[in-house]
Amino acid sequence: MQRKYKLVMIVVISLFLIGGASIAIIKGVEHLRFERQKRQKAELIKESKKEVRNQAKVRQKIALWVVQHYEGEEAIEKIGVSKIYTNGIFGSAGESVAVIINGKEKNIIDGIHLGDDHIPKEPGARFENSDYKYSNEPLLNKDLNGVDVYYWRGNNNGTNE
Repeated sequence: MQRKYKLVMIVVISLFLIGGASIAIIKGVEHLRFERQKRQKAELIKESKKEVRNQAKVRQKIALWVVQHYEGEEAIEKIGVSKIYTNGIFGSAGESVAVIINGKEKNIIDGIHLGDDHIPKEPGARFENSDYKYSNEPLLNKDLNGVDVYYWRGNNNGTNE
């Protein structure tokens, strides 16, 4: 009887030990998984911030090009730059962007073709009654001093989202 009792106790203790070890392993794996997810989120946030900085630089380049290539009676005080659109299949037709000058809908310039360096290469389409006209000769003496450059949530057909 005592032998049976010892065997039962050994089996029960073994089950507790195995169960405890299993729980410890599971907890350890969960902890590692959680730490990996935290690290991945931190890397994504870091990449996202870097991407936002890069987009801001690209918007500045585009805005400078607009200031140097479009002139009108009113000074350019605000330039809204839309997101960069990839045209064609897998970007085969290049990239384009839309801008709005001084927040007026009639001053939307859509489909400005961008080069590989994100500097505009060709003027886009604009309304006939736009306050600003395209100049082939860049006005290199103009810069972005006093011009507010912002992300404009316009879409490719010239309307606001």
